[in-house]
Amino acid sequence: MKRIFALLGIVLALVVSGCAGLQNTSAGAGRTLDIYFLDMMGGASTLIVTPLGESVLIDTGSLEPKHRDAERMYKACMDADLTQIDYLVTTHFDTDHYGGILEMSKRIPIKHFIDNDTPPKDVRKRQSFKKLNPLYKQATKRRTKLLRAGEDIPLKNDPTGKIAAIRLHCVASQKRLEAFAGDIDAPVEGFEMAKPDTSNNAHSIALVLTYGDFKFFAGGDITLNVEHHLAHPVNRIGKVDLYQVTHHGLDRSNNTILLKALSPTVAVAMNGPRKGIQPRTFAALNALPSLKAIYQIHYNTQYGEKGNPPPQFIANKDNPTKGQYIKAAVNPKQGSFTVQIGPDGKKRRFTIQ
Repeated sequence: MKRIFALLGIVLALVVSGCAGLQNTSAGAGRTLDIYFLDMMGGASTLIVTPLGESVLIDTGSLEPKHRDAERMYKACMDADLTQIDYLVTTHFDTDHYGGILEMSKRIPIKHFIDNDTPPKDVRKRQSFKKLNPLYKQATKRRTKLLRAGEDIPLKNDPTGKIAAIRLHCVASQKRLEAFAGDIDAPVEGFEMAKPDTSNNAHSIALVLTYGDFKFFAGGDITLNVEHHLAHPVNRIGKVDLYQVTHHGLDRSNNTILLKALSPTVAVAMNGPRKGIQPRTFAALNALPSLKAIYQIHYNTQYGEKGNPPPQFIANKDNPTKGQYIKAAVNPKQGSFTVQIGPDGKKRRFTIQ
């Protein structure tokens, strides 16, 4: 008799567990994929929250001024109802991309740390690296995973198939590309290649996020020659709906060959008041037939009309210290995504390609 009751208990537990799983899937089916572009004053931090509630934080802004960037990242997490970060990706070891990691790790639990491994020698010699690297090790407890080109960050998917498939895929890391074994900086017949980039930027992790038919490209700070080989002779990414403007919009990145290959519908620049988008990149984006809107975190005081969209597409134009983010929400069942400024801003709807 005891065995019968024990078996009944196991069956009941499995039924309850299964119902809970169905409820979670059902709840996820009504949610969007959300992408928050955070104001790091010219640095970078992007928060992704999937319909199943998983989260990826790409980069963590700067260490100083103290608390500013960590506070803004944490606020976005609270707006997204997160209790933890599942994956934190450090695209590369520039101060404006990983300076806030220790304080952020103290504000909210982080399960997995991902990076592009050891930076180039010239970076390791810098005083800024010697200052930030111990903080990085303290935050990660040296539990980091190298993300190579061709690998995925293993996001959860709905086993019932009711929610469209989600994939976060690495196309570049350590100045290497998926399915490309050549020299990134070698001359290419018919093209004028940029000078070899030995900096940390060229070693950035570049990611492609897909959700059903929707596609988003976030290239960190990869530079012109890496971008060239992502687009030529083969377009390794395809067309995207949303483009995080590479390297804050600087002209040493945003190769026109790649921009034409990606043909984004919307571009979002993680710029500062005096940092990107630069005129060549701004003009190249606006020349794309596919582009419907450019959003910016800040008004760029250096370039006026040559580096800024209309005011309604700039998050912190009237108050540069406000720290307002830009949010995209994707619903592949509706075949569209929306973009808004701040949690209560006007939503503009765009069709998924």
